[in-house]
Amino acid sequence: MNKSFLKYQLKYWLPVYLYLILIFYLSSQSILPASAIAAERFYIKPYLQHILIYTGLALTISRASNYSKNSSSFLVVFSTTLYGLTDEIHQYFVPGRTFEFLDIGMDFLGAILALIVLNLYNRIKHN
Repeated sequence: MNKSFLKYQLKYWLPVYLYLILIFYLSSQSILPASAIAAERFYIKPYLQHILIYTGLALTISRASNYSKNSSSFLVVFSTTLYGLTDEIHQYFVPGRTFEFLDIGMDFLGAILALIVLNLYNRIKHN
């Protein structure tokens, strides 16, 4: 394997893979105490939690894809939302968790929010 390819994978895609594993792990839990604490103490409702978590995922995917040949906003939104869908399917089989279409919509909004934030950041950075 080419050393530069491995370095590229570790530098840009490893954060994406770790983020995906974290989401999968959290979705495997029947009860998420941190989610309840965030909702109670900080008034961050579950739908907003979805938006924030998937904004982070979209940001990591965008960062990685910017250094590949296939960089596009569509790829970022599509892959983030697709993972949100597979996560909801996964949650369907976890006791105490459910499949909700609204969560997928919030994941999509998180991906869109990430693109908006990146666009604003790039405008400010280049001015």
